[in-house]
Amino acid sequence: MKRLLLFSNDQLWIRKTSDGPSCLFDADPAAFALTEPLSAQTAAGEEVFAAESAVPPAPGAERVGLRALFDLVTPQRYAQAGLARQLLHWRRAHRFCGACGAPLQRHATERAMVCPACGHTAYPRINPVVITLIARGDRILLTHKAGGLLPFWSLVAGFVEANETLEQAVAREIAEEVGLRVTNIRYAASQPWPFPNNLMFGFTADYESGEITPDGVEIAEAGWFGRDDLPPIPSRVSIARRLIDTFFALA
Repeated sequence: MKRLLLFSNDQLWIRKTSDGPSCLFDADPAAFALTEPLSAQTAAGEEVFAAESAVPPAPGAERVGLRALFDLVTPQRYAQAGLARQLLHWRRAHRFCGACGAPLQRHATERAMVCPACGHTAYPRINPVVITLIARGDRILLTHKAGGLLPFWSLVAGFVEANETLEQAVAREIAEEVGLRVTNIRYAASQPWPFPNNLMFGFTADYESGEITPDGVEIAEAGWFGRDDLPPIPSRVSIARRLIDTFFALA
């Protein structure tokens, strides 16, 4: 059975069914020139493909953002949708060879784009990001982004730089964004974050020294919070929320 995940402007088409919302549609992948399923065929014989469609694929279909989809479908389906969004974005952004400028073609056997002119092969881009829960006793550091666009407070996070270990990135980002030194840096978990192509590496660390000094560029405010005085925090879709919930469950 061949099924489709269909996107429009990075939003996913969904439809109502007797079993609840569904993001899968019955359609012929060949109509979208698709030959590569997202993953191996399931035990139920299902193959899932991803494509873009500006028009509703079925009467009553609605578009939702990927974050909103988290509470509507199973974790397996959400993971498929995340992979689909990431691959579609990558293919839109990598239509030409970065070495010679010629148009790229899909690789015949790999999840990659290949240049027929010079042979350069491009694989899906993945940006490593570290995110860290900093503990000081039974309290954690939460930050509020500059610009006021996000209504919640979260953890210190940032991209890993060239020739940098994940642990070095943790220490650097914390020092740069809030002026603190930490110790006992420990890996906790990871999460794909297809907005558009990040891989989040979650860490925990203990406060060592320093006074909170928001950089004013990335971070507008920061402070120590306990279980009973938490400000609005990220939704369950994020690894930040998982780290926060785990800390207070064990505290």
